[in-house]
Amino acid sequence: MSADDVRKLCQAIGVDDLETLADRCRTERRRIGRPTGLWTAPGLAGLIHASIHGHGWPAAAVVPALLALAADPATKSPARLPCAGPWWEVAEQSTVPAGDDVELAALEARLAEADGARVVVQRQARQQLVAEGQTVTRLAVARRACELLDGPDGEL
Repeated sequence: MSADDVRKLCQAIGVDDLETLADRCRTERRRIGRPTGLWTAPGLAGLIHASIHGHGWPAAAVVPALLALAADPATKSPARLPCAGPWWEVAEQSTVPAGDDVELAALEARLAEADGARVVVQRQARQQLVAEGQTVTRLAVARRACELLDGPDGEL
């Protein structure tokens, strides 16, 4: 990854440099008594890029997700970052404006009733938002997923 690519990545996730972010991750790892060797700035750069551009995770949620992942004793490697997991839920909760909490709770209750279709519609919603160039947040995904569930074809 070029220096310019890293600069753009830092700008997208709202950090000055990846080395400082890597240091924060290593500090979390040491705090919980876990290895720090894989938590380097160059390694994180590729994972962050894959998370945003390959998997459609919101750039604004990367830092809290990465820190949550670093603080997880079950985590052995930062390579889990691009994958779906509770670290993204924690991160996206920290990016939801307070006024949207009620709407989000209602949408998630609706999605919970969808049982097995929930995963399918949320994945489809995230893919659509990325394809449209929309900001992918927990609220945006929940809104779109409910729209898909309630679409003209009825329930999925």
